[in-house]
Amino acid sequence: MTYQLTACGVVRTEDSAFIPPDPSNRDWLEYQEWLLSGGQVQSPEGALGDVVEQSTLKTLAKKWLGTVVRQP
Repeated sequence: MTYQLTACGVVRTEDSAFIPPDPSNRDWLEYQEWLLSGGQVQSPEGALGDVVEQSTLKTLAKKWLGTVVRQP
């Protein structure tokens, strides 16, 4: 899988699916797990790409996943 960061979520590049940062969205949870396991998200296009760093994304993902309670 590969993902590209956008201003309000990510795009899964294999099928161009937009994935919003929604804790009830299965694709978002899969993306977060992929990111924590070492996945490298592609930088966004334009000005946003100049300010977003990979290490920041990993830190935020770890904090966010720490707050998610999974339903059995």
